[in-house]
Amino acid sequence: MVRTRHLPALVVLALLAIAVPASAEPTSAASVRQFNSTTLLYQAPTADVLPAGALAISADMTYPLMQTSNNVNYPEADASIRFSPIKHLDFAVTAYTFSDYVLDAKYQILGGEPDRFGLAVGVYDVGFNSYISPIGHDTANTWPDWEYKDRTTERFSAFAVTSIPVTKFARLHVGLGRGRFVGYSKHSKYLNTDIFDQYHQWAVAVFGGAEVYVLPKVALVAEASTRDVNTGVKASFGPFGATVAWTKMEGLVFNKGDERFGRLEFSVSYQFDNLFRRPARPAVPAPAPPAPPPESVPVTAPQPKPETVAVAPVKFDLLPIHFDLDKSIIRPGDAEILKRNAEAILAKAKAGLKADVIIEGHCCPLASNGYNVGLGTRRAEAAKMYLVGLGVDAALLTTETFGKTNAPYQDTAEYHLDRRCEFKWKF
Repeated sequence: MVRTRHLPALVVLALLAIAVPASAEPTSAASVRQFNSTTLLYQAPTADVLPAGALAISADMTYPLMQTSNNVNYPEADASIRFSPIKHLDFAVTAYTFSDYVLDAKYQILGGEPDRFGLAVGVYDVGFNSYISPIGHDTANTWPDWEYKDRTTERFSAFAVTSIPVTKFARLHVGLGRGRFVGYSKHSKYLNTDIFDQYHQWAVAVFGGAEVYVLPKVALVAEASTRDVNTGVKASFGPFGATVAWTKMEGLVFNKGDERFGRLEFSVSYQFDNLFRRPARPAVPAPAPPAPPPESVPVTAPQPKPETVAVAPVKFDLLPIHFDLDKSIIRPGDAEILKRNAEAILAKAKAGLKADVIIEGHCCPLASNGYNVGLGTRRAEAAKMYLVGLGVDAALLTTETFGKTNAPYQDTAEYHLDRRCEFKWKF
């Protein structure tokens, strides 16, 4: 971790990370290396990854709760940049000290929506120095690395983790990991594979935690590994995130006297979405139809009536529908819009034209982006099933969720316009 005298460097790092193209779109609670992340609880990973094209930055600071010889009695801090070049994969660079820069990587095997089961694997703390852990190489935040002197040199941590939705507002996360997830205290050693052979290089331990949203933007979080127990509150405010956490709780709960320790941590974070994606080209309006020819000079001879009557060309316009707050139920007025959309799709297919449609689910900025990704999916699926019920072939319909990452209306009085499904022809 970086001590307070290094804070100017953190400011420079944050400014460099923020210096991104003006077209970048900010999004919800940041998904970054440390706290208040959709990819982490506090320090334990979840099965979530950043959305493709997103970049997030964060910095956090930790303060001692006890002034004892077993604690570091000064503030420390670290900084991180996390990004996702493609779907289901993200990377991070974290600075614990000026000499300890490490890399992370995570791949999502299953999942993608917070309201569904997820599975991911990854590696943390891949660095050039030995004994890299969340406390850094040369610092002594409660349990310095040299306390593990009998362990073979450890250059990375690895894990596999599942995320399981329990209710609409709560999820559990359970995983197995090595390295930073392995501890050997008297209370946790029985959760390791090294019960009888301590400090083995490839020991594996259990970790996990839970998050419960008590408000749309506020969650209570608790996590534990065989090395640490942490709990606290995290919140999101548009693209910004903030967290207050009590970390290393075991030092105050189980230890006595001069052996007690614990830390209070604060975190701030910011996330950009669609940073690596090209902005969509604006739709080019169709050319205006040519003006009708001038009326011809009347003639005396009667003109025969044409045998056929010209029919106006069919317009294949698709209109959006909207939803009530936190709902995915089709309203009566929007059902009429879906009926018109179904007629356009069926008419285009009957004309022998490509009639594939993408249904996009969108949400307003309320609640976390993780929750809104699931809500956007439910809205898109509800629209799809309604169109199928009107006779549209399901093979022509593809659903996609944007959560609240594409909410053009930021005024609370206009949030109802963000809660929508858009229908776009797939060309």
